Amino acid sequence: MPARKKTARKASRKASPNKKAAARNKSAIKAPARRSSSTSRPAAPPATPSGIGAMSHHFDYTTHDPEAIQRFYTQILGFKNFNRDPNFNYLWIQTGSTSSLGFMPPMPEMGEASPAKEPTLYFMVKDVDRAYQSLAAKGVMFEGPPADMPWGHRVVRTADPEGRTVMLAEPKKS
Repeated sequence: MPARKKTARKASRKASPNKKAAARNKSAIKAPARRSSSTSRPAAPPATPSGIGAMSHHFDYTTHDPEAIQRFYTQILGFKNFNRDPNFNYLWIQTGSTSSLGFMPPMPEMGEASPAKEPTLYFMVKDVDRAYQSLAAKGVMFEGPPADMPWGHRVVRTADPEGRTVMLAEPKKS
């Protein structure tokens, strides 16, 4: 690493009037009053820009033991916001303000391998049809056009350059 040149500094150690004012103002600022935990909500995360309008990310895994998986993530790790859909034996677990995990038995009819496999990258987007059109125009290959799924999402499926499944989804419009 090249040596840095030292810059000349004034001999005076006096703080400038602006620095003194900033120090006074800083000490005068008080922390906002805390709200009780029963009414407080975490602040929404700042919007993350993306070309597909991504709002959150989700990983789907297959499992042969949904009960053990639910116990592990909800009782042992303590994730409190979760839902078990008995129609699909699907477990959804919120892991952060914009992230979640999903677990369900393998679906051989959809070409899913038995565990262990890499997760499906599941991006919730504002408009799946618009994202599909935009990416298809850039040469991204999809398994088909967006389609409504019985679990309430409109999805389109593609793969990344190494073959990982990437789903773009939005809640179906009523």
